[in-house]
Amino acid sequence: MSNHPSFDDLLKLAQENPEALEKFRLEQVELIISQAPIKNQQRLRGLQFQIDAQRALHINSPMGACLKMSQMMHNSFDELRTWLDKITTGSNPLQHDLEGYQSSHQSGATILSFPATSV
Repeated sequence: MSNHPSFDDLLKLAQENPEALEKFRLEQVELIISQAPIKNQQRLRGLQFQIDAQRALHINSPMGACLKMSQMMHNSFDELRTWLDKITTGSNPLQHDLEGYQSSHQSGATILSFPATSV
């Protein structure tokens, strides 16, 4: 059984003491990140920064913040799905992306010479 507060306890805390609920949230976020492998902690902190920024932008609209975070998750899953599709089709995703980049950036260029000027 979890030693976390129940939903009802959290709801009561949100209604009676929102600052305490925010403190609890921050403590839980930090606990989860600090328990992650060291190699993942910087990425998790970056992700949490993005989440906090969206919450701040939607300070007066909790539903707006929720929708934005949902959109962020869907975008991340879509990116993961794209990579998994590339892997399962037998193509190397990195090679495919490199070839696409090279073909879209190969163009001839004219080198211009400028007369030397004295300073």
